[in-house]
Amino acid sequence: MSDPFIDLCLGVQAVRRSVEREILGLGGALGVAAAPYPHQLANVQRILTDTRIRHLIADEVGLGKTVQALMVLNALKLRNPNHRALILVPENLAPQWMLECSARGHIVPGSDPPLEERGPHVRLAYYEQLGSVTEIDPSIYDLLIVDEIQRLQSDMRQRIENVAGDFRQLLLLSATPKLEERDALRQLFHILEPDRMALAAVESDEPEAILLAREKRAAELLDGGKSEEWIAAGMAPPPERERSRSVAATYCCVRRVTNARRRDYPDLLPQRELKRVAVEPTDDEVARQREVWRYINFARTNDGPTDLARLGQVALRSPRALAERINVLGRRDQRDPHGYLQQATQHLGAQNGDSRLEALIDVLAGIWRANPREGVLVVAEDNPTVDYLERVIPQYLPEIGPRGNRRRISVAVKRNRDASATANFVDLFEEYEESLGGFVDGDDQLLVAADVAQVGLNLQHARKLIFFSMPWSPMAVEQWIGRLDRLGSAALSDDSRDPTIDIYVIYQTGQVDERVVNVLDEFAVFRRSIRLDSDEMKRVTEHIEVAALAPRTGDWAGLSVEARQCSGDEDDPLATPLSAFLPWTAERARSLAARYDKVGCLGPMIERTQAKRAIVRVEAGLRGWMRLIQRSDGLRLWKKRESSEQEGSFRLLHYFRPPYSTGPIEPRFLLPGLDPQAGERYAYLDQRRDLETPPVAIVDIDNDPATPLHFLDHGNAVHDTLLEAWQEIGNASPRRLKISFPPGHPLAVPEAAGVYQLLVMQWVPGDLHIAEFDPQPVYARLAEARTDTERKIFWDAALGMEEEHRADRRWLNSLFTSRLDVIAARYSDGEWSLVDQSVADALLTPWNIEARGQDVKLASGGAAAIPPDAKASAQKGSDILIAEYYARHQKTLAECSNFAAKIAERRYQFEAEANEALGYRQAILDDAAAQGMETSEQGFTRSRFRTFRHARDMAALGRDIRLARLNSLGTELHELRLKDYKHAILII
Repeated sequence: MSDPFIDLCLGVQAVRRSVEREILGLGGALGVAAAPYPHQLANVQRILTDTRIRHLIADEVGLGKTVQALMVLNALKLRNPNHRALILVPENLAPQWMLECSARGHIVPGSDPPLEERGPHVRLAYYEQLGSVTEIDPSIYDLLIVDEIQRLQSDMRQRIENVAGDFRQLLLLSATPKLEERDALRQLFHILEPDRMALAAVESDEPEAILLAREKRAAELLDGGKSEEWIAAGMAPPPERERSRSVAATYCCVRRVTNARRRDYPDLLPQRELKRVAVEPTDDEVARQREVWRYINFARTNDGPTDLARLGQVALRSPRALAERINVLGRRDQRDPHGYLQQATQHLGAQNGDSRLEALIDVLAGIWRANPREGVLVVAEDNPTVDYLERVIPQYLPEIGPRGNRRRISVAVKRNRDASATANFVDLFEEYEESLGGFVDGDDQLLVAADVAQVGLNLQHARKLIFFSMPWSPMAVEQWIGRLDRLGSAALSDDSRDPTIDIYVIYQTGQVDERVVNVLDEFAVFRRSIRLDSDEMKRVTEHIEVAALAPRTGDWAGLSVEARQCSGDEDDPLATPLSAFLPWTAERARSLAARYDKVGCLGPMIERTQAKRAIVRVEAGLRGWMRLIQRSDGLRLWKKRESSEQEGSFRLLHYFRPPYSTGPIEPRFLLPGLDPQAGERYAYLDQRRDLETPPVAIVDIDNDPATPLHFLDHGNAVHDTLLEAWQEIGNASPRRLKISFPPGHPLAVPEAAGVYQLLVMQWVPGDLHIAEFDPQPVYARLAEARTDTERKIFWDAALGMEEEHRADRRWLNSLFTSRLDVIAARYSDGEWSLVDQSVADALLTPWNIEARGQDVKLASGGAAAIPPDAKASAQKGSDILIAEYYARHQKTLAECSNFAAKIAERRYQFEAEANEALGYRQAILDDAAAQGMETSEQGFTRSRFRTFRHARDMAALGRDIRLARLNSLGTELHELRLKDYKHAILII
């Protein structure tokens, strides 16, 4: 039999978590299984609260772009129960994305969703898997996420550009977007600013130039520009307050590009330490390199092959790689009349020695002598070198470690895949497990990788990187280092004594690779993260190749000087005339993180913690709630360790069965995916500190090695069901309760006895002061549509307006702190008086929070009648509670003293965007009218004209509805809006 008072306490805890979810406009984004870093909080809030979600996450390598995308997706799914997303990723990253989705994002991606079914859906696909570019269908999906778009084939990029404007939400992820290239910049603008670019394209064949020129003109007008000057430039005069921010948010060309830099967050990432390993080449190595460069010199002056840089780099790798490359060149009938390459092959035998290999073995032995479990990544760059090292390293090091602690070496490899291979996800997962699974899990100490592993993989559990093969590009070197130098690096773990990433560079003295290493070192790429998109880096790469191919004539000294100049160049390639006025700085991110730590966790808490970080306090609140559910026999919970070899543990959940019960379990409500009559149990984590790197998606329970491991937080189906069900149960508990608190409880004392009036109110500004979206103004026009194509315009418009409505709610939530107000008044000596907050919170804390184990006793309660005198004056008590709520409300409103300016800023941005969309649709309609489409004899042509007109009308309607919503907020917010969860009388 359930206790109504415990039900009330559990319901209030569920409400508390629901309100917490909306704090700072994050909307449940922090429900993913990842520790939120300042730049991630700032970026996610920036994206979720913008007028539209159309952004490029261009943070530098290792700063968690995938996690940010999952955060945004989690928030969108929580507010839209039918949200659908398509995620497009490179093939080699597909398994990692699948693991991140399932282990962090509460997502099990599937294929295309059936159109007739409702509910959320996510499809994860790699580019080669798409049977047709038409599968990128905005009529099916709300959100499109594209990872590393610059790696797509041109036809796929063009398809994305063509359909991008029809997606209501869009995210691009890339640390290397190549924005310095005009074609890449034009394509990015088409994707992120489709209406703006389309309207500009009506005027010019180079619409990006119009946008760039307009931004420059806006920057010029910021300082004293008159209204008529703004209008003459095609822009509305900005509001006086927040003038620069309003203009930047509206006209800055990179306004929707995030760009967190590693140098701004040095405390979040490890230090890099370069360890140069110089070796003396053997006579045969000198001879074969001499012959290769003689061939290169001949080919350069005689129109030889165009991939000489590749040949030069291969010559500095393994004997096997060079032998295979020479064979390939021979089969291509390359001219080598002097037989230079044939002479080089005479020096490739195993008996001729390999100085690099000997140095590699020495380095590995030294690393593993200190720690035989240390993970090491060796850069091989190509498949022949991978195969060579995979074979010979175990011959030299069959066992590793110090005496008395020897273990057999275990080597993982990652090869380049055949571009023509057509694997499905099952094949990719098997390949991932075979190549990376053992290394990621810690079973393999060594990973030897080709250049396919250079991008995207998360290997931050390792701290040692060895360049056996040295790329000639600073960008490639940075990408390799970025596999280890990432958020969550093992170098910064609590038990790490060495907070560094060790980078070993093996090179031969007096040879080309020593000179290349010297230039790269001058560039500082080994010691700090570098800007990946600068023109200087491209120029240095080209100069390295030219100098390396002609080492005797190359200006190495001048190249070193140029590299030093580039490394000291602090120019930002994303800097534009207005970008400095955008508010999303590193200081702003830290300020936001500090604010979240201050307000991100709400009371009343029923499990105490002194943690400074809000996310830790939030987790403690969750554990307290779950512990109370268990103590009240709502669920059965217990801890579990997967195996004796694993350090971590997790929890299991199942329905409660009363002792000695033999009949079927009869839960108060059902949990998704958990049959009360079956024996399966639900495995979950509830603390971020228990997350492994990379995250674990499955565990072994009762010899079932494929049991999913979930993260219990917002977005998780079981968590959200518990939240909804307990809110209903708590709300249905009696309004008048007599309570008996256990010994040790602060209210279990004679002087606390009496009658209390309790008010539990929730204030989420976006929900209370922005009314539910009403699609009726759109649906009222549906009768004008005569075909499905015409009707689709109206359906799409309604969906788009609804997303704008949700965005405005998140934006409003970001400006004010959402509250759960627990207010209580006590009746004593014929009067009602407000009690301290600690007493109000204690009224909903059903145990002594200091007690542990068997000492934990629950309060009990039951329906009761109110004493007549207290009942007669109950209204006076209610008035006191409402007055206190109003005072708290006024205090919250003071958090944003410039609210009117914030509204003006958002209105200015949205109105400019809406007018551009309307202007483009009007231009299409005018062109159609000029062609006589409206009066055409062909019905199809007339229908197209009506479609254009409906699109224009819906753009105007959407603009007017949103502007009216923004205009009314100044008044709406100051009206006292109450959302009463519970108003109860408690008698102690």
